[in-house]
Amino acid sequence: MNEGGHQRRISYRLLLAILWATLLVLAIEVTAGWVSHSLSLLAEALHTLIDVFSTSLSLIAVASPQRTLGREIWGHGRGEAAGALLLAAILGFSNLTLLLLAIGQLQGLWQQSAVPFPVEITITLIQLVTAMVVITLGLALLSAYQNRTLGSLALRLNSQHLLQDAWLTASMLLGLVAIWRGYGWVDPLVAIALVGFSIRSFWRMLLSQLPMLLRPTAIAPEAIAQVAGQVEGVTRCTRILSRGMVGRQVWVELHIALHPEFASMASVIGERVENALRQQYGPLRAKIWVEKMYTPMEYMPGSYQPEPPPSP
Repeated sequence: MNEGGHQRRISYRLLLAILWATLLVLAIEVTAGWVSHSLSLLAEALHTLIDVFSTSLSLIAVASPQRTLGREIWGHGRGEAAGALLLAAILGFSNLTLLLLAIGQLQGLWQQSAVPFPVEITITLIQLVTAMVVITLGLALLSAYQNRTLGSLALRLNSQHLLQDAWLTASMLLGLVAIWRGYGWVDPLVAIALVGFSIRSFWRMLLSQLPMLLRPTAIAPEAIAQVAGQVEGVTRCTRILSRGMVGRQVWVELHIALHPEFASMASVIGERVENALRQQYGPLRAKIWVEKMYTPMEYMPGSYQPEPPPSP
């Protein structure tokens, strides 16, 4: 197996382990929050749900054959867009419900009236939730460490998202300890805070994980044609496609026609075009179809593959 395939497999296994661990934490938080009537646990479960979605996007990026060599190019389709909209709807409904319940509990405590469903937190529950959260954060730290050698954008974005919200998880655990010690009013306050931060976390995840939600063009075709046309031997540049984010990773596909005198240098010219685009726009991978001697050829480093003739 080549180096790219090996890196892809390691990234896939790490992300899959993180996904299963996060799903287990989510199940425990929802079950424990429902049984113990803890709004803070249920609010933290929403953060874990966002983590599940973020890890799923990273896993899709690594598993997709369209992401060459595991260097993910973010061009999500209808499935990811529909998932983001569904998650937004779930978060909106759940956050509003938790917010109303938390305000109702605070009003009841302020008026010193009896709470219908008092919070019941045990030390065993705290230990269980702590253990699962530590496992998840440990996997996130491992993926961040592995990313130094693998260079996987999916691992980096996913580990960053998990680690940036680690302090929220720590606050929730401290809140559970306070509730266990008898400070029941901490539960609705922590729940309100977590509801507010869940909106920020969701928006930040969308900005980092779904920059290509609607598949916009990353670079103007005429700009790519101008850069490619400056390479000696290129006479025409057509059928230009690009997606991704300039400065992070861009995928470009284009067809170039060569002057007859440069037909034998198709491989060298293809490399020059890709290097020129990379110097202009940063991290970039290109699929360049070189038309020489009326036989379109696909430029790849060190190899050629004939392109099937266009249908009439």
